[in-house]
Parts: sequence; C-alpha cells; structure tokens
Amino acid sequence: METLPSEIITQILEYLPFDDRRELARVNKVFYHASSHPVFLKKELLNYEQYRVNLNNFNDFKNMLLKSRRKLLYLKFVHLTFLDLTIFTSLGNHIISLSVIDLVLPNDSFLDAITQCCSNLEKLELIDVMNLILTNNDRKPILKLCSLTLNNIKISDRGFNLILKLAPNLKDLSILDCHLVGTNSVMKRVYPHSSNYIDCSFTKYNSNDIFSGENILHHLNNFVRLNSLRLNDCSSIFYRIQPIQLEIKSLSLNVFETIESLFNPEYLIDYEKLKLVLRQYIFLEQLEIFGLPVEMLSIVSELYNLRHLTLSYTINDSNYLDSGKYLKSLVESFKNMKYIRTLSLNYRGFLSDLDIDSELPIYPFLECTLKSLTSLDCSLDSNLGVLKFGKNLTNLRIRNGDILKVEDLQLLFRNLTYLKHLWVEKCSVLNDEIFIKLPISNLKELITLHIIPSNISHRCLRHITNSRLKVLYLTEMSLEPCSTKAELNEFKHSIEILSHAVPKLTQLKIPAQRMSMEIIKRSDNSIYFETNFMELLKTYFKRLKILKLFY
Repeated sequence: METLPSEIITQILEYLPFDDRRELARVNKVFYHASSHPVFLKKELLNYEQYRVNLNNFNDFKNMLLKSRRKLLYLKFVHLTFLDLTIFTSLGNHIISLSVIDLVLPNDSFLDAITQCCSNLEKLELIDVMNLILTNNDRKPILKLCSLTLNNIKISDRGFNLILKLAPNLKDLSILDCHLVGTNSVMKRVYPHSSNYIDCSFTKYNSNDIFSGENILHHLNNFVRLNSLRLNDCSSIFYRIQPIQLEIKSLSLNVFETIESLFNPEYLIDYEKLKLVLRQYIFLEQLEIFGLPVEMLSIVSELYNLRHLTLSYTINDSNYLDSGKYLKSLVESFKNMKYIRTLSLNYRGFLSDLDIDSELPIYPFLECTLKSLTSLDCSLDSNLGVLKFGKNLTNLRIRNGDILKVEDLQLLFRNLTYLKHLWVEKCSVLNDEIFIKLPISNLKELITLHIIPSNISHRCLRHITNSRLKVLYLTEMSLEPCSTKAELNEFKHSIEILSHAVPKLTQLKIPAQRMSMEIIKRSDNSIYFETNFMELLKTYFKRLKILKLFY
C-alpha cells in the first residue's frame, strides 16, 4: 500500500475514523502525510472548555497547538475569558474556523484580536454571548470570512452592522434565538425618520437599543453572494426578501407559532406570502422548515432540485380531517425529486389532547425513493419491509418502532450492513431473549446505536460486539438484581465484557428503569453506585467522554 500515490492513500483513509488514522500516522512518513491532508483537518474540531480561570491549563492548550504541525486549525472555546485572547496573536493565521460559546466579559478586545490576526478565518460562530458591546473602531475586514453564526447572543442593530462589516464576502448566515424586537411601535420610536436615512446597509438602522428584523431584512436585500440562510425567530421576514436572493441553495426556517406570536400579530407568519415566495426558490438544494402547517406541504412538493430535506409539520383542529390527504400527496411527490438523498419528515406536536402519532395515517415511500436515500428519519408504515432500503442508506431513525415485529428487527440487523447510525424509538417488542439474538455484530460500520426504550437487562450488554461502535444509548435498562455484592459483581462483569467488545466507545447511556433505581437506593450498594462505580467504569472505557447510568 505504501507504493500507492499519496492521493490514493488519502482517499482510502477517508473511510477510516479519526482514531484509526491517528494510529496509521505513526507507521511512517508516507502514512503521516496522507493522514494529515486538509480534508481530514476540516473534520477535527479542537475543543477547549474552561469554567474557572486557569491560565496554566490554557497555556498548556496553547502550547499544544503551537507545537503541532497542523497548518489549519478548527477551534472551539467554551467560557473564554478576555485574559485568554493572546492565543489569537500566536495562532491567528492558522485558524480557519472559530466557535466561541459563553464568552466572558465580551468587549472590543475580542473582536479586535480576531480581525488583527485571523486573516484566513472562514467560519465564525458566536453562541450564548450576552451584552456584546462594540465600538466603531476601524477594523480591517476578513475577506475569507464567508460563514457567520449568531446563536442566542444579545446584540444591537449597530453591533450587528459592525460584525457584518468584517465579512464583505459572506455566503452563509445563521441568526438563531437572538431576541429580536419587531413591533411597529418600537421601530417608530427608535427610528422615527428612518425613511430619510441614506440607503446604505450600515447607516439606515444603527441603534444601540434594539436588534430589529428590519435591519436584518435590509442587509439581506443588499447581499449579493449569500447562498445559505438560517432563521428561526425572524422567519417572518423571509418572504420580504427581494427576488435577487433567488440563488439561495440552503434555507432553514422555523415557522412554528409561539405564544408570543399568538398574542402579537406582528410576529405571525403570513403563510400565503410564504407559499408564493418559497415556490420561486427552484434552485434550493437543502431545505429545513420547522412547524409548517400540514396544508402547506404542497409548496415543498414543487422544489424538485432538493437534495436534503428536513421537515416538521403541525396539525390543528381546522386541518386535522384533511391532514392525511396532504401527507399522501407529499410522499407521492418524492418520486419527482431525483436528487433527494437525506430526508426527515415528522409531526411536531400542536394538539395537546390527541395522540397524533397513533391517529394519523402513514403512507409508504416508493421503492425508488428509498433506494436513493443515504439518511432517513421518519415514522414508517406497518407494511414496509426493511429490504426495500438501498445500500446507500447509512443513517436510519425509526420514530414508531412499535410497528416492528421480531422478524423485522432481525432483518434490519441482518441486511442493512452499511448503516453507520441507527435510532429506533418506541421499541416495545424487545426483551432479553430477542435482543441477544439480534446480529448486532453484522453491522460492521455501525458508529451509533440508540434503542428507546430497550426494556432489557444488563446481561444483554455481554452480547454487543462491534469494533467501530462509539455511541450506545439503551434506555429503561433493568439493573436487577444488584442488591447483594455478588449481584453487583455480575453487573460489573457485564460492563467489563462490553468494554472489551466495544473498545472505541465514547458515549455510554444506559439509564435504568425507575424500579431498578428504587431497589438500588434501598440496598447497601447505593453509595457504591454513586461514587466508586463511576470511577471503575472510566477504567474500563479509556475513551469514554459521556456516561449516563441514571435519569
């Protein structure tokens, strides 16, 4: 293999997980350079979390990055303080992607540090940042910055304008949970003469007091390169964007009616306008809409170029009787979407007094659709044979697992050998005898396995063998009996066997049944479970990052 061209070796390594590539990098220089290709670095996010100021830990992290031979850095900081900004001076030109969560004491020094050093920055995420106060310093724009995400940050129109000035070539914009002010009375008070302002993106709306949908809309109407847009609490401005934006390829909207929208008409979505505008976006390749009324599903049916579709719909008293008709029409329209590869279609609860999942009819997808999909997340019809899925399917989430019979589960684990992620909800048929007979080891590519609820005992853990599995989530597990020392040792033995059979596990979630919890609490082993046992598990699973045994 070493005699192959490095490009071929790199393509082969793309099929391996990070841990395997890291091991291969130690073999020789050929494998080292192949495993260090930039295509892999984009998938490797370096995460630093700090909830107490500890400069020693931070300097260790910074020195690790300085000594690394990486030329491209994808960094994520949680609870970064203003004292830590020196890292950008040392590493700025190597930082391609930067995600900052819960920035402490945000001020101009943070933004200045980024703009002065991060000339190669392509992606910036600001999440959970409160009171971001910026001054109008003369900052040099970052010409390569093409992706910006603002998620739950408290900012003003003026601050938003200053951030956008840094990204003149923006292509991807996400504005999520940013506490917009959109009432006409507030806008008139803050911008009483806005119509007389110079029509320039950075001067028309420039208040320090509010963050308005009008300002966002004003920028959207002036963008010329934007091809990806994500909005949630300001989705009502979408259908007011000028037609120049018809080249958008990726769109995410949340049109679910909130309590605030019900009491304030200015926050309501005009669905007829949304329908007229959305059907013009014929170039859309990726679409996410959350909370779309079921009678509006027809607008999605007209977007034939979609490759990725995530859709949740709502039902109320007025459209409940016709909901089946709308759903059937949508499912049948998928046959015209020749490029569809990932599909998520689910109901989002609106009627509190109705078990809608059991009442609504579920229509089968055509076999041609199923064979083209790489990812599917939905409720399946009871007559669907799992053999209809194609070999392209790598992600499968079944929301109504109660329709699956024992033979269906057997076929699923026997035939869908290309699956990497499997999630089965409401899996009521399982018990120890059935679970033990499931050929889990047959899914050799499996990375994630979620079964909710599993209704099995800890003894079943001994029968899970998979060398690639990293995430295991089995709820409602019985830990009984664990009231005596011998019974506790049996449970520990089950966990130890699992650790040898699944060596790469990073997340283990096996929340116990409440009855098991009560028995353990009344036994002499309760203190052991809360203290020593958790430490013991960490010795079994060397790579474990997330552990959950109890609700």
